[in-house]
Amino acid sequence: MVLKEERTGLEKKFFDIALNVVKEAGYELYDLDYIKGSKTLRVFIMDPATNTALIDDCVKVDRGFTPFMEEEEWIPEDIVLEVSSPGLYRNLTSVEHFKMASDTPVSLHLKKSLSELLPSEELDKKTGKAKTFVCHLEEVSDEYIVAALDENFSLKINYTDIKKANLEPEVQGSN
Repeated sequence: MVLKEERTGLEKKFFDIALNVVKEAGYELYDLDYIKGSKTLRVFIMDPATNTALIDDCVKVDRGFTPFMEEEEWIPEDIVLEVSSPGLYRNLTSVEHFKMASDTPVSLHLKKSLSELLPSEELDKKTGKAKTFVCHLEEVSDEYIVAALDENFSLKINYTDIKKANLEPEVQGSN
């Protein structure tokens, strides 16, 4: 895990089941969230050929969970299962997610401002205060990314300095 804590408890059990159900249905598990307070299990899937999922894909995976939901004693009876695609503005939480995002603009939300992360850099006041910005990924490693803010300015950012990241695709408007 890069931007998420290691899965434990019920979330880990759900993750293990989801890996198998999603793979058996012919898809990839993009991500999973278990929200304990509302007993909601969100499973994000994608077809490897399209990097998204259609409603029929989601229904197929939802049905694949049925035997587990009915038979496993540890699963809360009032659990809500939501199966969907990761979405256009999908969260990036793993190294693999960042690698898949190499051709799409990415919105980064940092824990500190750029001037705090790069005290030796000469940044204008507005740029230096920024904690959120859209960039392109030039490099993705297991410990950090290299983000290009424009064609003249790139910076190396450790995953530990990133609060949140998601795709920020350029959507074409209709005329």
